[in-house]
Amino acid sequence: MIEFTITGVEALAARLGVDLTPALKAATFAVGEHLRGKIAKYPGASRQPVQWSSPGQRLAYIIMRRRAGLPIKYTRNSDPMSQRLGPSWTTEHLGETDAVVGTRVTYARWVQSAAFQYPMHKATGWVTDAEAIEQLKRDNVIEPIVRDALEKALNVGVG
Repeated sequence: MIEFTITGVEALAARLGVDLTPALKAATFAVGEHLRGKIAKYPGASRQPVQWSSPGQRLAYIIMRRRAGLPIKYTRNSDPMSQRLGPSWTTEHLGETDAVVGTRVTYARWVQSAAFQYPMHKATGWVTDAEAIEQLKRDNVIEPIVRDALEKALNVGVG
């Protein structure tokens, strides 16, 4: 799950005496969709040799594959262990004004979480949650979405 916060809107709503909940709901969902578009992309082919976090990780992987009766070499898109990261990302409303970007893939944190990403996935080019948010900030995506939503809600030009 990826979280971000839009600040200052509650104070604006209180000052103006206007309910900005629908505008915030639309804005957070729109930002979530842009974020989903950044993080739900498959990178290029995996890198060889695999960059393991440790010898223990490599050994655990081999043992897990043998127990499952699978070949040692992982192959994306045809391997039964793959839960397909890209297409499984969704954006959903959470509460009154929040949106959440998430995935059903159980191992996603080790592939795309900035806090937990394994070296093998970084080497392959998987974008982390933090990188996706930073890219939206660099591309100036978030502020115009929020501004447009507030302008529509207030029926004025804010910026």
